[in-house]
Amino acid sequence: MSNKKLTSSDNQSSQSNDLPAASFMRLLGSWLYDFMLLCAVWLLAGIVYIIPAQMLTQVDSSQKDNLSTTEFSGPVFYSYLLLVTWFFFAWFWTHGGQTLGLRTWSLRVQTEEGYSLNWTQTLLRFLIAGTPWLLSLFVYKQLISSQLVSPPYQYSAFIIGFSGLFWVLIDKKNRSLQDIFSRTRIVVIPPRPKKDKQRFY
Repeated sequence: MSNKKLTSSDNQSSQSNDLPAASFMRLLGSWLYDFMLLCAVWLLAGIVYIIPAQMLTQVDSSQKDNLSTTEFSGPVFYSYLLLVTWFFFAWFWTHGGQTLGLRTWSLRVQTEEGYSLNWTQTLLRFLIAGTPWLLSLFVYKQLISSQLVSPPYQYSAFIIGFSGLFWVLIDKKNRSLQDIFSRTRIVVIPPRPKKDKQRFY
């Protein structure tokens, strides 16, 4: 499936590859918005997962109280959540390039040439963006097991997760690590021109 050429807005035909890159604060705001939505998606995905999990594992009545600690901690469940998360972002990225968070902040993800992403490109961008967070979770788990629970240690794990986004602060073109390695951009979409209201005399 070929990529679709994007325009600067629905009512304009100027080149989308000339749009300015998003600032760090806009990216952070859209990330927080999408994270809240993603938490709701994870909750729904967990509910969907538990029904077939009960049937497949044939959990008896005496073990149902422990279901939350046994069925929600294995590699199958984590792989399932990872797939759901990728699909959540990939669907929006391939359908206009805007998650709800990006739309709220008038942003859009696209290729460097101004085209929409295909599914292969979304997977590459997702893996690059998600790798620091997987590393962050691993470091956090190691800190907890080592009983290093004071704020400085926990903040260090948190910073690792945001390392890709923090790169925007030092890159001259306001690109994150996932932008650079996946050859994509997050741009600011100009506001739509206001249409003159029809007057009745």
